Amino acid sequence: MKKAIALIISLVLIFALVACNKDDPAPAPSQSAATGDTAQEAPPASGGASTNVNDYWRPADGPPASYDANHEVYTMSNRLPWTGIFAPPQASRSHIEKALSTFAAKDSGNITIGYATWTVGSPYFAYLENTVRTTAEALGWTVITAVSDADVGKQIANIENFITMGVDLIIDQAHTPEAEAAVIQQAVDAGIPVIGLGMPYPDDTPVVTNAAALFYEMGFELGILVAEHFRGESVKLALNPGMPSHAISDGKTNGFIGGFVYARAIQNGEPLSREEAMLYGYNLHQESIRSAKFSDPKYNWECVASIDGFWNKEGGQKATEDILTANPDINLLFAGNDEQAMGAALAVQQAGLVPGDDIIIVGVGDCSKVALDYIENGEIFAIMLFSPITSAKSTVDLANMIINEGFDASNLPSDLSLGIDTATKANAGQWRATGDENYPAQADQPIVPLS
Repeated sequence: MKKAIALIISLVLIFALVACNKDDPAPAPSQSAATGDTAQEAPPASGGASTNVNDYWRPADGPPASYDANHEVYTMSNRLPWTGIFAPPQASRSHIEKALSTFAAKDSGNITIGYATWTVGSPYFAYLENTVRTTAEALGWTVITAVSDADVGKQIANIENFITMGVDLIIDQAHTPEAEAAVIQQAVDAGIPVIGLGMPYPDDTPVVTNAAALFYEMGFELGILVAEHFRGESVKLALNPGMPSHAISDGKTNGFIGGFVYARAIQNGEPLSREEAMLYGYNLHQESIRSAKFSDPKYNWECVASIDGFWNKEGGQKATEDILTANPDINLLFAGNDEQAMGAALAVQQAGLVPGDDIIIVGVGDCSKVALDYIENGEIFAIMLFSPITSAKSTVDLANMIINEGFDASNLPSDLSLGIDTATKANAGQWRATGDENYPAQADQPIVPLS
């Protein structure tokens, strides 16, 4: 089922304005500051192949004039590895009933939120729950949390229980959005709106919206950054993704491979269009799923191993230990999030190697302030941010806007996505100055209706 995973152009442009607002108390570093690049030049008018890696159009630019929404990468039936791709603008969603009028009529001083999540077992997911709770409690609201332990049947049962309890709002930190669509419809039929947090839903699911990230695009940006670092060098890569056949895990990894290919093609003097690089990378990614490796002599790199780390430090460490046992000569390791990247750095050290010197470690996701320590020490090269402070807070902020500010949320896009930000040694201190003692904060997630 085709999904529009990203934001409309106007939403992203507004995000760019918000991020750059000089009145923000703790402005997030800009994209160019994050990567160490100079200010990005305008994308080529054709939107096709470029000879300059800095000409790559970012989501904040909007698609080029020749953008083809019918290209294979935007329409292929296997959407799993395309989660968080910058896709064509959505059609109106105002015709989808979402139980908003029922919620808006509630007593704003007496709101109960049911928070359905598939885990609180990692620091990041625990912080998501804590942020929802503290943001809601500051409004005088109550939060009831139900954890499914990665069991989609239990996730559905927990939402059904919230419906029976008669909560006022459900925030669904979904495990399997497609499987949860029916129970979300049940909630709406019972007059209870649902806001998603993290995973994108099928377009016709009656969620108000979903606070998400451009996971594919984050990986793509990271791939470009890494390819620039390894310019002219052979790369022996190992993958340490999150979970097998998981949409976010596959989206990040697929994007990383596609971005590397895009930059490598430019370096070779035979540039590909964005979509050509994406498709080429997709085929390599699929090979890594089938055989846990791929060989790509055209772009002078290969993947020699792929072992999932399940988004925790212990998993990242164990996976890297196993990788290094068979492949001690890798020089690049991609991790599914900051916890795995930190675990990988420990494994590299224990193997008598130097992370950041012998092996470059990168990751997509989260970036706690502990991870910033690793980055500042040079043990991790770069991590793409996905702040739990910003994403989780936006769900409760939206509910408050609906019930206390009269905000019309009937035609929001199916996903409200954070901007793309990178933490590197050059800007780790800037990110440390944002957020709280645990996580940096990105610029506020803009909540803007489809036009």
